[in-house]
Amino acid sequence: MFAKKKWGMLFILGCSLIVAITSLWIADPDVFWHLKVGEWIVSNRAVPGTDIYSWSVYGRPWTAHQWFWEALMYLTYRYTGVLGLGGVALLMVFAAGILVRAGLMAVGAPDERASAAGGIAVLLLVGWLKPWPQAGVYALFAAYLYLSLRGEWGPRDILLAGALSLLWGNIHSTAVMFPLLLFAETIWLLIFKEGKIKDKREILYRRLAAFVAASAGTLCNPHGIGLWRYAVCEGLLSSQYRENISSWMPYVFGFNILALVFFVSIVILFLAVRQGKEKELAFMRAGGFWALALMSRIYSPYAVLSTAALLGLLKFRLEAGSLKRLMVLALAAGVAIIPVRGLPADLDEVAREGGYPVGALDFIEQHGCEKVYNDHGWGGYLIWKGIPVYIDGRNDVYGEVFDDFLNLTKTEKAVGDAIAEKNAQTVLTETGGTKDLVLRDSSLWDEAYRDKYSVIYIRKR
Repeated sequence: MFAKKKWGMLFILGCSLIVAITSLWIADPDVFWHLKVGEWIVSNRAVPGTDIYSWSVYGRPWTAHQWFWEALMYLTYRYTGVLGLGGVALLMVFAAGILVRAGLMAVGAPDERASAAGGIAVLLLVGWLKPWPQAGVYALFAAYLYLSLRGEWGPRDILLAGALSLLWGNIHSTAVMFPLLLFAETIWLLIFKEGKIKDKREILYRRLAAFVAASAGTLCNPHGIGLWRYAVCEGLLSSQYRENISSWMPYVFGFNILALVFFVSIVILFLAVRQGKEKELAFMRAGGFWALALMSRIYSPYAVLSTAALLGLLKFRLEAGSLKRLMVLALAAGVAIIPVRGLPADLDEVAREGGYPVGALDFIEQHGCEKVYNDHGWGGYLIWKGIPVYIDGRNDVYGEVFDDFLNLTKTEKAVGDAIAEKNAQTVLTETGGTKDLVLRDSSLWDEAYRDKYSVIYIRKR
């Protein structure tokens, strides 16, 4: 028995290595500003309640709902560097795979099948795993799957639900999803399982108690009920994000990793229907999240984790020897990525490889350029370097500034004039981009710096 558990866990570890090592080179702009916020939280022993990083909306109210993970990120990077951040991401995705496996084994799935599902859950997160707060959410969501698969909801499980939501509520606003999922499970039970339930009243009371405990846990955060308002307004009602922010847009189909992940998931859903699982909770959860993911790909990680949990409940044959071979292959692939891609020395190297304006920021710092009107995707990097931004990935803070930024080229005014009216003194934009092409002919702006990634324009005196 111990040997079986060892092989299964090593397989999940190998899958985790593949995804985590690949993620080390993903220069997501949000990672940079999360680190800076974490530095402020640790230094001030407080959670910021207003914007402190922009010059466009400085002092505006801000719901810093990811504060606990940001502090953890900063401390990790401070003492262990970029490899430490990768290690945290590895730990979270490994925990997610192990929790999916444990939940499936708790309901009687064979170790080989449960381990395969846990490993696939990890692999399907490729492209989404980064050392940002969502990495912690993936492990927390897998913990919810574990509790849901067990389905016992005794006093211990109810306490765990409260503790889980308390932790979740201080890592990310998606914590409000947890009690809502528990409530949805109760509705499902009444609709599809009512005639099969013994002691129905006690079971419903337990589930409702878990819902109450989870709801109460989400309120134990610096923002209180404001976390729920934020999650609804910025999550459910944020159609503007789905239209303009790549990670929020509808699902992408083409020759890319997202299409492959979707194809694998659809095959699993199809097999579940073939085996008569379409009315089961696991199927409805996976199908529901995929419906959300097609509208906004930000839900994809929850869809793939739910789909992997569904896979473990299906009937398919996997021998222990096959799992061992898969384990060896996964571990070898994870280790093989290192010499091929290498390991970054620091975040500056990741930024440089990712096309961030490293040289341009050196110029800005040396020449004391002020009021930088920057590209949206570079805002997080500027914050990390201590430069006040016009805009960044904290879209909820900016309001009408975000609207104006998106509509910059849709107005009748010349782009150079429109930017000047924002009181900007410097423009940092992508070389060859729209703003570069129009500003080079503007009578209000002079080019001051250019490299293959970025260009700087200074407003004429």
